[in-house]
Amino acid sequence: MALVPCPECKKQISDTSDSCPQCGYKLTPEKLTEIKKKEKQNLKVGSIGCLAILAILAILFVVMGALDSTKTETRQEKIEKQFSKWDGSHYGLTKEIKKSMNDPKSYDHVKTTYRDNGDHLVVTTIFRGKNLFGGVVQNSITAKVDLNGNVIEIIK
Repeated sequence: MALVPCPECKKQISDTSDSCPQCGYKLTPEKLTEIKKKEKQNLKVGSIGCLAILAILAILFVVMGALDSTKTETRQEKIEKQFSKWDGSHYGLTKEIKKSMNDPKSYDHVKTTYRDNGDHLVVTTIFRGKNLFGGVVQNSITAKVDLNGNVIEIIK
């Protein structure tokens, strides 16, 4: 026993009934076969519609993933442009270091590292330079830097 819609009032009725209990529509075996055939077609159309929606969602998922990775690559490129390809020094931080030195010409970059904290970078530079007495000393400085390469604050 299965439920099928009445062709007249569209209420659900048993496929073993001779007539609709709601509106009295007479069900013949031919009419019942036709109703079941329409139900199967509707089910196929619904299945195809669901598959189409799933396919569209899958395509959107792939496209959004590609856009997200492009966004990440663009961010990484933006970060990499802040550093010298020659020695790895950070342009903005090097400028700040030289401003604070007694002899900016004696600046000698040793090593620069950074950590990406999402909205800013934490950049540490180790460098050598002449002190007040003319002796060469090694020092390090850590700074908070925005994503455009500007030094926000010197941490230590």
